[in-house]
Amino acid sequence: MEKKTARLEAFSDGIFGVAITLLAIEIGIGEYAAANNENLWERILEKWPEYFAYFNSFATVLLIWMGHHKMMNHLRTSNQKIILANGFLLLLVVLFPYPTKTAGTFIGTAAVNTAVSFYAGFTGLIVLGMLLLNVALMRSKEALINAEKSIPWFKQLMRGQFIGIIVYAVAAIVAFYSPMTALTMTFFMWVFWAVTTKDNNADAE
Repeated sequence: MEKKTARLEAFSDGIFGVAITLLAIEIGIGEYAAANNENLWERILEKWPEYFAYFNSFATVLLIWMGHHKMMNHLRTSNQKIILANGFLLLLVVLFPYPTKTAGTFIGTAAVNTAVSFYAGFTGLIVLGMLLLNVALMRSKEALINAEKSIPWFKQLMRGQFIGIIVYAVAAIVAFYSPMTALTMTFFMWVFWAVTTKDNNADAE
């Protein structure tokens, strides 16, 4: 059967690209008085929390996009339920620069606990968006290329998504006691996503 999801996938890829671009735009040093070579290097080094937040978020968005791409590979056509679930996910992804900038700005300040908790919690919300899209796909068997092969993989992916939501929720709580531990939890989630999104039947044909 002919695959009819080109517009949906192109739109989604565009949103992911915009989100990653906005992450990078937030990094920078504004013009300041008495700038010289020495104190500019100091300003550059002082920005390390922003670099970390950007790197962490870039990797997160990249792996979410990879998972989204693999999910779309199972799809032959779309319906309103899938489009709405996908739209909700993209809404969260394009807002991700907001908690990223918040974390990058307030790490090292008295507000670090709230900033990191917000960042971890929002990342968990994006995973929830992935879970809802997964559910929409599972409930649209007629839209899948090969439901018999796809459904087991979606169920496996769903288990990983549940675990991810729990880990990010725990990290959001841990942030009020140890923000660096919470950030480390979000950092090591990359490995988890790289493993759980592996798809041996990506074409589902």
